[in-house]
Amino acid sequence: MSSSDTNKELTSEQFKSVLMSFIHDIKNSLLMSLSSLETLYEDLECIQPEQKQSIALIQYELHRINNSLVQLLSLYKMETHLFSVNADQYNLYDFLDELIINNNLVRSKQHFEIKMDCEEDLEWFFDKDLIATIVNSTINNSIRYAQNKIILSAAIENNFLKITIEDDGNGFPEKMFVQADTLETAINMQSGSTGLGLYFADKIANIHKNKERCGSTTIDNQSQLGGGRFSLMLP
Repeated sequence: MSSSDTNKELTSEQFKSVLMSFIHDIKNSLLMSLSSLETLYEDLECIQPEQKQSIALIQYELHRINNSLVQLLSLYKMETHLFSVNADQYNLYDFLDELIINNNLVRSKQHFEIKMDCEEDLEWFFDKDLIATIVNSTINNSIRYAQNKIILSAAIENNFLKITIEDDGNGFPEKMFVQADTLETAINMQSGSTGLGLYFADKIANIHKNKERCGSTTIDNQSQLGGGRFSLMLP
């Protein structure tokens, strides 16, 4: 092999492939770490209950990183036309209840209430993994900024499934209401945060289609609890 071969720079497509491989490896390591932490959490519940909160917070941060990686992988697949929606019929009550039970941040907060408002026989077609990523991420954000309570609801509205997360926090800041039409406008490195989560949620909602209708997302500060409200509409 010549020195010119070893010094070749990666093409854009090669770099993307390498980057995606790294992300997959990181995700696998995160899932292994989360599994080990779950076992440790269960053990500490019996012998060292005062450390449960610290473990739960670590779990939450690892889940948050994992959700971000899932979003990046999904966005990459959308851009390279490798993405597809695997929709099936699911019971909404069971779906939302499972998300609440498995939410690690709830474990770390005392005297915090999540109220669920959903008919037990409500069913709909959607991609469970993708919608779970959106709803779980939104629940986590709501819990972080809420004071004592959030409401998670699902109902049929105008022949759409509407999933809503409301909290009793201070509401969304004004800058969040700027529509992020592209990935570039969703990211603002100067602020130290991004609108990537909302951009991802809207993209996932949009690719859920039924004939001429497609899904959408909205945010506002009209929560019945006085804080922010996130709504996801699926056809």
